[in-house]
Amino acid sequence: MPQSASFAVEEHVHGETVWVALRARGADWSWLTPAEAVELGRAFIEKYSTAKQAAE
Repeated sequence: MPQSASFAVEEHVHGETVWVALRARGADWSWLTPAEAVELGRAFIEKYSTAKQAAE
């Protein structure tokens, strides 16, 4: 999973349940379902994509 100095992402499997945990700059962990993580990622790409910014 991606890691950087400013954020960490972990995958946790509890039985049949999978969680994606996201932590930014030492804050508490946020636990997302895989579908929520995908939705968040897509929203970030849409909003912050360099290709989109270059077109504006």
